[in-house]
Amino acid sequence: MKKMRLLLPLFLSLSMILYGQSQKDQKQDPAGQKKPVTIHPVRPDTNNPNAKALNKLSKEKIFKGDLSASKPLKPEEVEAANLVKDGNAKAKAGDYQGAIDDFTKSLGLSKNVNTLIGRGYTYLLTGDYLLALNDATEAIAMQKDFSKAWFIRGMAKYENGDYKGAKEDLDVSLQKDTSNPIAYNYLAALAYMNQNFTEALAGYDKVVKLDPKYPDIYNNRGMMRHYLNDLDGAILDYNEALKTDSLNKAAYNNRGAAWFAKKDFQAAMADFNKAIALDGKYAEAYINRGRTKLAMGNTSGACGDWLKAESLGISSARDLITKFCH
Repeated sequence: MKKMRLLLPLFLSLSMILYGQSQKDQKQDPAGQKKPVTIHPVRPDTNNPNAKALNKLSKEKIFKGDLSASKPLKPEEVEAANLVKDGNAKAKAGDYQGAIDDFTKSLGLSKNVNTLIGRGYTYLLTGDYLLALNDATEAIAMQKDFSKAWFIRGMAKYENGDYKGAKEDLDVSLQKDTSNPIAYNYLAALAYMNQNFTEALAGYDKVVKLDPKYPDIYNNRGMMRHYLNDLDGAILDYNEALKTDSLNKAAYNNRGAAWFAKKDFQAAMADFNKAIALDGKYAEAYINRGRTKLAMGNTSGACGDWLKAESLGISSARDLITKFCH
């Protein structure tokens, strides 16, 4: 069985690699002093949050095991319904291949739109996005107003790199059901990819309204606020993220970036130190702490952090070392 790899394309393109500085920031100022480079927050990681949320949704709304029927069932329909029940139980337990096998047997006995949705959703969880797309498309052909089918197809298209198609399907899904925070989170990620931070922020606001405990939502919303120069709002969101998870290294790193932008270098240092204490190989925190040390006049300390960041894989640290370290 394939391992779940939800949102892998976005995760790679939005990996936690922070370059942060621009060539302009590295020029000398009029007084002849080197200007500290700019720090930005790490980019949104929607991979793990959506994986967690999808598993939660599957247990609460997708794999229900409901055998109720509006009319008496034929013997093959009873057998099909029992297979769906078994498949739902297996899916909830994480036996996705077993669930797919049961759903497939059930569909062979009785074609049912809910069974197609269950199998299509399970295909999403196993990373079989084309098969998920096929099941969702068939479900839409059977019942055009079924929001879950549009939702699943939208996610499958997203994972296959069809971002335009994904947005279209997710928009349709939300027109039919406005209560799905995962759909809003996907649309926010798409808006971020297009550098439409205002639209992304609006999407994250809807996620928070629907599910205040959505995984990593405050860290992601804080980043959008940061990009829109609402530093105080960003810090409030990072604070909320850390209330939820005090070991969230990205939230510490991002809050440090916001403090740096507010020129509170002591607070920035404290957050970068905490991020590094949580993960001694967190390269982004090293390069950011180095920038903060430079801003505080500690060039040798900055160079030490940049050398560490370079050793951990951030090639742009070499540019900083060349410009500021002698």
